[in-house]
Amino acid sequence: MNKNIIDASLAIKEADALLIGISNGLSIAEGYHIFANNDMFRRQFGDFQRKYGIQSVIEGCFFHYPTDEDRQAFLKCLIHYWIKEYQPSDVMKDLLAIVGAKDYFILTSNGDKHLELSGFNSDKIFEIEGSFYDLQRGLPPKNRNSELNRFLQCYHGKRLVILELGIGRYNRLIKPSLIQLAFREPHVKYI
Repeated sequence: MNKNIIDASLAIKEADALLIGISNGLSIAEGYHIFANNDMFRRQFGDFQRKYGIQSVIEGCFFHYPTDEDRQAFLKCLIHYWIKEYQPSDVMKDLLAIVGAKDYFILTSNGDKHLELSGFNSDKIFEIEGSFYDLQRGLPPKNRNSELNRFLQCYHGKRLVILELGIGRYNRLIKPSLIQLAFREPHVKYI
């Protein structure tokens, strides 16, 4: 087995807690690609593509529709396919198994609710940009800074593993904060 995998597995096993950063790459691993004009997009959102020329889910979320009803129709379709019909993937089942009984907190830019729908505690998830439900209702993202700060205070100086999943190198929402934390904390392992 690869030494890096063995080292990561041991770090997680010995950790007091996990701070998990998740972005679009994890959703892509599940088959949900907000930036793609792929078969799934055309099957689920083909009517919107033909009517408005939308080329991806992310474009559909922020497209300037002629009416609010048109916008709501797209978001309703998105919630139907990506949340209500969602079944936990092997990717999420494996992540849940890796976390096991450890304490954790998750920072994510994904708004698809797949973490909660896969069994993660919603009180331990900070959806930095909000969820698709928030977008549909025109609500600001729920701020969980106080929960995150409590988590970080609780594990300050302890064996904390930062697990980064699906975060691109140009991400400015999550990656810089995780990297800064890794430099400040004496016993952090960054995976």
